[in-house]
Amino acid sequence: GVDMAGALDSLFKSVAKQVVADLGKSFDHTITYTRKASPTYNTSTGTLTTTDTVYSFDVPVEFVQSEEEEGREERQARLYITPDQIGDNQPTFEDMVTLKYAGSNRTAQITDIRTFKGDQEYLFQILVRF
Repeated sequence: GVDMAGALDSLFKSVAKQVVADLGKSFDHTITYTRKASPTYNTSTGTLTTTDTVYSFDVPVEFVQSEEEEGREERQARLYITPDQIGDNQPTFEDMVTLKYAGSNRTAQITDIRTFKGDQEYLFQILVRF
């Protein structure tokens, strides 16, 4: 028989990839995604080190809101990323995103990760704060 779930998965995966690619072109935000992998804790120095892999690609960015908090502006943005853009990895809250806003690079913190998937992940919606 036909593996319906598998067929749908690869369809969704290619559609998600295409949509992200097209949106990425129209919104044209190049981001730098830093994946922090295999954290190791050094007990003698008390430092945590990670193996960082840096990816840079165009991604659809939706600026969600901006609010004043204790005199400084907090901004949120929603990013749409496909697994292949970050080395077929699952995003984590330790990962960092750098995006351009008002002409300068801002380092953003990941506050929410939504995974869309069937048998395989095909799209991540990531909320960042910067």
